[in-house]
Amino acid sequence: MSASSIPLESEVAAWLVQLIESEGLHDAIAGKEALVSIAEGVRQAHFIPSFGIDYRSRLASADAAEHVLNQLTFLEIISVNMSISLTTGEVLRPDILCFNPESRTLVVFEIKRAAETERQTVTELGGYEQELRNLLPFVGDYDICFVVVATEWSTLLNHAVGALNAWSGKRCLALKLALDVPGKDLSLSCHLPEAWHLTGSLALAPEALQTINLYLAEDDPDMDENWPPRSVITAMDVIARAGDRGGSHGFMMLWKDVNGMGRGVWGLTLCGIDPYAMYAWWRDHGLPQRDSDIALFFDKNLEDMPGLVPSSVFAHVDEARTLLSDRYDLELGDAFSWEMQLKALRMQALPRRFEFWGSLGQYAQKFVCNPSVRDRYMPYIGHNDLDWTDPDVALPLIQNLAQGTPFSGGQIRCSDAFKAGTAIGTLIIALRNAAASEAAALKLEPFVCWSQYEALRYAIEMQQISVGTDDIDEPIPTLTNNPQQRLQAAEAMRLWIFSHLLGDDHPFHQHCFELGCSGPFLFGDLALRLGYQLPREPRGHMLGELREIMKRAIPKVAASVGYQVRSEEYKAFADYLSPYLDIGSCHDETSVGTAVDAMPDDELIAQFPKQILKGIDSIIPVVFHQAKAVPISAVDWDWLKAGIRALYDAGNHHGAVIRQLDGTIGTGCVDRGMTGLLVPISDPNEEVYFYDNLAGHAIMAKITWQKLIETVTSD
Repeated sequence: MSASSIPLESEVAAWLVQLIESEGLHDAIAGKEALVSIAEGVRQAHFIPSFGIDYRSRLASADAAEHVLNQLTFLEIISVNMSISLTTGEVLRPDILCFNPESRTLVVFEIKRAAETERQTVTELGGYEQELRNLLPFVGDYDICFVVVATEWSTLLNHAVGALNAWSGKRCLALKLALDVPGKDLSLSCHLPEAWHLTGSLALAPEALQTINLYLAEDDPDMDENWPPRSVITAMDVIARAGDRGGSHGFMMLWKDVNGMGRGVWGLTLCGIDPYAMYAWWRDHGLPQRDSDIALFFDKNLEDMPGLVPSSVFAHVDEARTLLSDRYDLELGDAFSWEMQLKALRMQALPRRFEFWGSLGQYAQKFVCNPSVRDRYMPYIGHNDLDWTDPDVALPLIQNLAQGTPFSGGQIRCSDAFKAGTAIGTLIIALRNAAASEAAALKLEPFVCWSQYEALRYAIEMQQISVGTDDIDEPIPTLTNNPQQRLQAAEAMRLWIFSHLLGDDHPFHQHCFELGCSGPFLFGDLALRLGYQLPREPRGHMLGELREIMKRAIPKVAASVGYQVRSEEYKAFADYLSPYLDIGSCHDETSVGTAVDAMPDDELIAQFPKQILKGIDSIIPVVFHQAKAVPISAVDWDWLKAGIRALYDAGNHHGAVIRQLDGTIGTGCVDRGMTGLLVPISDPNEEVYFYDNLAGHAIMAKITWQKLIETVTSD
């Protein structure tokens, strides 16, 4: 709509004043329900918060809009196009300035009827905010609301308002102004600023979590000190608050050195998110993006930019330095990725306390305060009065961000069963060795502790699968820290997984699970680190089990979905096995057995957790459980449509809405191998593929968006 057809800004302001004075503004705004439903969607009873970087901007604008909308009743007009400056000669004139006496909130209206003036919007809002703070120095961001009324929401204005909400903590409601032709009346509708380029990322890039250790060194450390001095706790709070003020993002872990490997008892591992490593990961794994000058610059220079701790982390440490230097000599060192840091610390240190800041801090706090988390996902939080600073909460949270949540979507593949077996098996091996003697228990205390936390991370997800199905009657055993009961509890967990979570109907998954349980040292560096009695099963026995899994799985290729659609995983597996056999035509057990026996032992051990398990996943279906119905009351359909459009614009015409076994709904791609068999989407605004895993096995169909909405909301 051209600006010439819209009344002057002064006339629009007069119209808004009439609505405010007649208490009709709130009701006159169309599209409120859609915005509010986005904010309410994350407050559903079954909703477990996730760290979705793609959703942050949208949710922040929806939250801001909901808050501002709630302030648009009982408004008292302070000024209309009058200067609010406290200094003679300065002119700062918001179009309308109001006060809500009930919430004691200031509401600033800014009207833009022409695209040429939209560039000034954020500058003007910033100037008005500063002057309001001159008058009311301690007024919070929560108590100043902005309403931007514009006829055209340009790219620049969308990005500016989106950034105010998502990254600056402001609360700005975006309204679109239009002229209703039939009645010649002005109208207002909610507008959601879309300013984020979708990455397609579900977790943080492992390479982006960069750490450095701050050693609290003492000449004569107290090795019996089990809890750090108050000054260390205060220093952690200072660092976290500095991170929030500075707009950085990260976390820190306080640990106790129990094996005397360093000069001091206490150390802090500080972790920041390296934005350049995140960009590199998104470039390789995310949705395509335009080759802008800045993108090309970083593409060219990223190889010369190794992952590093952001410099802001060192600035945050400096703010707490005086609190620590009275007692400790501070030494910074050992800068590694989070993954490498854990490998170094798990035999040396006990994690004692965590703290988060920035986006990670917001996520951790919302996670712990979420009713669904406290009631069913991590009920031990409330039962034991825990929060995000406790390792029992923080470590599963961080590891899920870094590695992805176990059993993605509530599905159990052979690779998932193997990983679960490795987690439980490592804990059992550590506990058995720790029980050998008092000296062994002391030396292995850190390793037992870290293994317990990793097993807990898997137990949390297995509990969700168990309570979400109708066919698992036996409740999951509980892991415990009690030294007299923890080995028995871990072994009970192992038996429950084998017999109930997997069950006799899924022998391949059982074999993979048992292989993971029995051979953690075979597939990693556990033997080198443990230094104590290893399981008695000989290497040859476990290699025999590994080969047996392959001999049984490969003959089933012809009936597998992976073979029929030539999935990427299947093709990679076929390429890997091509020097030994052609799995596309060699399906008899004798030929397969001969080929598998000819494969070198060391190669099998190295490739089984990687290439081989992915191939087996493409052949063997996931574990079947009859899922309970998950109530769906609010789905952000516009967001799902945006994801499908982004895929379509990137050249992928087989985008799908995916409903997982745990009820979560998102977007993704049809496997490339299937695209040759399926008709592409002609209009992403009208139709989409629906990939439904709720029944425990995949069902796919191309349907209209309307039919999809009816299907999901009626289940």
